[in-house]
Amino acid sequence: MILIEAGERTDRHFDAKLLLATQLAARGHPVILDDRTLPDRLERYQKYEAARFLADVDRVEVTRVIIIGAEAIGQDTLTALRHRQFGPGVAVHVVGRFADRQAAITAQSRAAYALGREPALVDLAALQGPTLVANAISPLAAAPVPGPEPERTPQLFVVLRQESLEDPMVLPLLSAMDQVPGFRLHVILPGKGKEQVKATRHAGLSIFGLSELSPATFAARADIAAFFGDGVPGERMAAFALDLMRSGRVAIDCTAGAGFVAAGAPAVRGPEDLGGLANYVQHNVLVNRRQIGLQAQRSPWLNARSVEPLEAALALVPGSVSEPKTDEAAPRRIVLLPTNGVGLGHARRCALVAAELGTKVAEPVFAAFPSCIPMLRGEGFDCLPLVQKSPDHPEDHANDLLNYLRLRRALRPGDRLVFDGGYVFDSVLRVINEREIDATWIRRGLWQAGQLQGGALDRERAFARVIVPGEAFAELNSDRGGAKVRRVGPIVQRRAVPDASERRAGRGALATRLGTPFSELVVTMLGGGVAADRTAQLQAVAAISEARTGRLNLVVVWPGAVVPPGLAGWTHTRVVQTRDALSLCLLADLVISAAGYNSFHEILYHGVPAIFVPQMAVYMDDQERRARAASDRGLAETVLAHELLLLDREIAAFLDLGKGDRVRAALAATELPAPGNRAAAALILGEEVP
Repeated sequence: MILIEAGERTDRHFDAKLLLATQLAARGHPVILDDRTLPDRLERYQKYEAARFLADVDRVEVTRVIIIGAEAIGQDTLTALRHRQFGPGVAVHVVGRFADRQAAITAQSRAAYALGREPALVDLAALQGPTLVANAISPLAAAPVPGPEPERTPQLFVVLRQESLEDPMVLPLLSAMDQVPGFRLHVILPGKGKEQVKATRHAGLSIFGLSELSPATFAARADIAAFFGDGVPGERMAAFALDLMRSGRVAIDCTAGAGFVAAGAPAVRGPEDLGGLANYVQHNVLVNRRQIGLQAQRSPWLNARSVEPLEAALALVPGSVSEPKTDEAAPRRIVLLPTNGVGLGHARRCALVAAELGTKVAEPVFAAFPSCIPMLRGEGFDCLPLVQKSPDHPEDHANDLLNYLRLRRALRPGDRLVFDGGYVFDSVLRVINEREIDATWIRRGLWQAGQLQGGALDRERAFARVIVPGEAFAELNSDRGGAKVRRVGPIVQRRAVPDASERRAGRGALATRLGTPFSELVVTMLGGGVAADRTAQLQAVAAISEARTGRLNLVVVWPGAVVPPGLAGWTHTRVVQTRDALSLCLLADLVISAAGYNSFHEILYHGVPAIFVPQMAVYMDDQERRARAASDRGLAETVLAHELLLLDREIAAFLDLGKGDRVRAALAATELPAPGNRAAAALILGEEVP
């Protein structure tokens, strides 16, 4: 393993180590960073970038040490070198930009005193010449990155200082540029710049934080990048520009001091005024970008600052890249990831789609949270366990860091990822961008009135397509459209509806299994209490059932769900933990259910009489609207959570006054949309569907 150290233990020095580690790892070198050098003030996105490199050095076999920023080697670094006592077989390289020969000798001598032997010296000033960034710590060597699809619309990245947002014209200018048809605009901002923009009416802009992705990932996504400010905007953006030019793409120097061009970099000089950039890109860059890229790649300045001379100076031989190359002839793997929380409804929907994928791809697998894994394995799918969020974690995203590492190891370029959920985790977003994954987002469309969509939908740009499962009734299909959004019919589980004799047999078997004979069966499934406590409603249904001879009230919950203890005292109520609630619903005279997507459609498509008690929370879809769409058609009844007296009357109407039979007949006569399970699978595979 190659251990990368820095002369000092500061935030800047750690970020410089991280830049070099990322670059060397992409070249196939096994790299680690000492986890004891992790600074306290590391940005959230940097933690994702660093996670895969951090290691306990005392438990790893180190074969080489690279010390960057060696112009000033601090006492903490020297003490660590002395403590570890690296043997003579471990090559040590001291890397820095030294003002003169005496400065180089001093740094080498200080390291030698701690090591007990002479380290090799790499003077970047002699190897590369003047650097793009004054006082740069990282070697800043240009490396090629994978090219984009040649037919795609050019992607323009604009790098701004956070202070630029103080100009009231900047965001309107960016919004105007975002409408130019010749390119797609993305903006990179440091600090809290992204949050500032998202809080304005210009929230629709594609904004990235400075450290949200690695420089190499930015370079792989970009065709053109324009850099604004007083000079070269820091080491990360300098690394982004170098990789971009090395890959034959265009860097535009719009800095006030012409920082790139003045240093000799093969960037093109652009307008310092943001208002002139769109015309410059359209009329000067787009028509010549291939020639500009070729000239940059031939630049002696860039060649001197490329990664190969640095590797030679460090005696590193690029190995086979640690990421396996994609075999184009092999079928692509599909990994499906239901969302966090309990996530069982999302997992059920994913399983229904996975069952339709057929043999055109390798067997689909799941990356799932512990709550979903038993159900998915019961369906016959392999699962990669993810880490559930916990209040015991030191940070609210600690589990997502671990999940990022697991997803990054599991996914390879060429694989497909299907995410089903309301909010796209950082781990998912990052692995899509880093692996260039063909990704699909399955998300709900029935938003509550006034519910903010911007935050949830901001990340849909990372996905190749967005699938919105349809609702049973046309007026509910009001999701925001877009070029990536594809609607399909309801994704719903289908079973053969038992006839009268099969229902009698099934009910008889259920009575025998429970040891409770019954003539009326009510199935109650009001959710797990995550969105709202339904104890009062469960107790009300239990009390109503207790007064009726021959009635059995089955309270159906997912395995592991918390059950109100008071239910145990009712003789006509039983709690059943099962992942197959539909089988019980098909035997019931009445189902009392929340109006979540899966339960609602399973009830309608199987013709089961039901009373819907909507679950409502600010982050949920509009269950009340969904339920009332059915009850307004006479296909169910809607009772709100506080309407306990109405619930009593409706249960009596369904079971005693023939309403259940009328609803069952109405459902049998209603034509519902064709299920969209197969269409969703086809879209995931990249096939066109009508």
